[in-house]
Amino acid sequence: MNPYGQGQWQQDGGGAPSIFGALPSVPPSAPNVIHADSVAYHFTNLKSTVLNSTIVGPQQRTLYRVVTESSAPACTVFKDNESRSIAMLQWQPNATVEIRSVAPQQRVRDWLRLSSDQSRRVMEVGGVQYAWAPMQGFICMYKVHTSAPRVLGRIARVPNSVTLELTQEAMHLHLLEPALVATVLLSCGASID
Repeated sequence: MNPYGQGQWQQDGGGAPSIFGALPSVPPSAPNVIHADSVAYHFTNLKSTVLNSTIVGPQQRTLYRVVTESSAPACTVFKDNESRSIAMLQWQPNATVEIRSVAPQQRVRDWLRLSSDQSRRVMEVGGVQYAWAPMQGFICMYKVHTSAPRVLGRIARVPNSVTLELTQEAMHLHLLEPALVATVLLSCGASID
């Protein structure tokens, strides 16, 4: 079960999201940015789903494309702006993920596993565990084993797109591509368990 992908997008922005609900909309009272130097990535040109979208970064530059081929609906590929594949999701028979230079092919439920209390999903990048959990109307990412966790990234639904915002610290930790893949997995509505 994908606790972030069930049901419909919350449109009113009211109340805290359920861990078993959909990715929340940005609440009206939410801060505009995590940190002054954070970078936003927008999943736009959604063709009915985030599984076919364009990822736009700073200065409205197209940086990546998420493509699910109609001839092969069981596979979603992430391509950079030079059409190189950087990640792939295979949906059948069990959802798997592979991220170039980051994660070898493995089951999505292992790479983005649900915690025992079902309050968050935990991914491992470079031997470090990061959690994705609902906070203040966003799905936020933070390091798991730290005495004072700081939000390194957050995902939100905005009109006609999904937005991933990352801090400079997250960028230095090489979390961009894993966070882009996690954003798609957490917002596509497909079963990842």
